[in-house]
Amino acid sequence: MLAPIKHVLGNYRIVLASGSPRRQELVKMLGLNAELCPSTFEENLNLEDFKEFSDYIEATALGKAEEVFSRLSSSGDNKNLVVIAADTMVTLGKEIYGKPKDAADAIRMLTNLSGTSNRVFSGVVLKHANGVRKFTDTADVYFGHLLPEQIQSYVDSRDPLDKAGAYGVQGPGGALIHRIDGDFYCVMGLPLHRLCCELNKLFLEDLSP
Repeated sequence: MLAPIKHVLGNYRIVLASGSPRRQELVKMLGLNAELCPSTFEENLNLEDFKEFSDYIEATALGKAEEVFSRLSSSGDNKNLVVIAADTMVTLGKEIYGKPKDAADAIRMLTNLSGTSNRVFSGVVLKHANGVRKFTDTADVYFGHLLPEQIQSYVDSRDPLDKAGAYGVQGPGGALIHRIDGDFYCVMGLPLHRLCCELNKLFLEDLSP
């Protein structure tokens, strides 16, 4: 997917503004030689200030990207610096399901998700010296009907405790899900198809000599 820009990628310093091992893995899958630089942006935006979930998630990703871009720019030339930042959230109706506070909160979330569908939003920002590209991708995740002992066993594995919505589609949590409408990688936290499309546009249009 990145073949059209492969010849120019080596001229840029590409940074992933994340400490997420899942996003790091996905970036490597694309063949991007990206540095990791977790953002220190304080993710405390007020949801009520935004009309749509997508606006909120993009604003959070933008905050991450701008913080890292500013920090790295202060130590040198930023002309060839490109920062990729992303944020993901799970929603059930009008409620946001972030990372569970503890095991009991994870059980509550998974019990509510059982037998229904939730929507995942992944917002991505590409920040460079000439401006910004940003987008949000969504996917609908359909859970099977879960027995209490299945939920307890999954929570006991501790896999869901560091994940938005208290589940990870790429691990044992994938067995809880019977269908996904949308990009699987959106649920993992970085929608690869759309990301590749935007990267191609970035290097062929925005950053083209």
